[in-house]
Amino acid sequence: MRVVSLPKDERPRERLRRCGAESLSGAELLAILLRTGTRSKDVLELATEVLAAFGGITGLARAVENELMAFQGLGETKAAVLITAVELGRRMAAEQSAQLPVPAKESWQKAVASVAAELASEEREYIVALHIRKNGSVITMDRISYGGLDGAFLDVKYLLRRAVRLDSSGLVLIHNHPDGTMIPSEEDRQLTQFLLGRAKLLDIWLLGHFVAANGKFLAIPLS
Repeated sequence: MRVVSLPKDERPRERLRRCGAESLSGAELLAILLRTGTRSKDVLELATEVLAAFGGITGLARAVENELMAFQGLGETKAAVLITAVELGRRMAAEQSAQLPVPAKESWQKAVASVAAELASEEREYIVALHIRKNGSVITMDRISYGGLDGAFLDVKYLLRRAVRLDSSGLVLIHNHPDGTMIPSEEDRQLTQFLLGRAKLLDIWLLGHFVAANGKFLAIPLS
């Protein structure tokens, strides 16, 4: 639908002022960022086509400058605006995650949700380790490995050496699947069992291994 065909008080900018940003669709929010359309389509039509072409907001967040500029109607200026908006969102999420006060017994569970959200737009697979105290709070969080679309390599010896140095009582692993699937692979299951046994020898408990995709996460069974 074209913006000009909408009643004035139902257009994206007016609805933003009247109802708040949370009431707008993804296309409407994007239209406000883009500001203008092209000769053949108005800004709301352009925003709708952009989201469809890149696979929604998550796909758009993964796009690099050249991909954006290659889309008809998105020039250098609009691509820069979109990249800046995505980066501001990422930094805000990171700051909120770092500052989030959580009870000790729930801290690592909260951290898993935060990590899953942070990895939602990543195109490569990352492995993140949480080192846990006895009371359940997080000592530190490490991005310990990254790979390509097909997977990342985990250096188990390095991970366990670091856990010993930090006097970790427990470990939590989170790795993302850039293709969006939440189903653990056979390699994921084997790694979970291998790490469970190796960590136990050091009196360190593997509290969980999670697959993350699209901002959500799923636990891999520990037995």
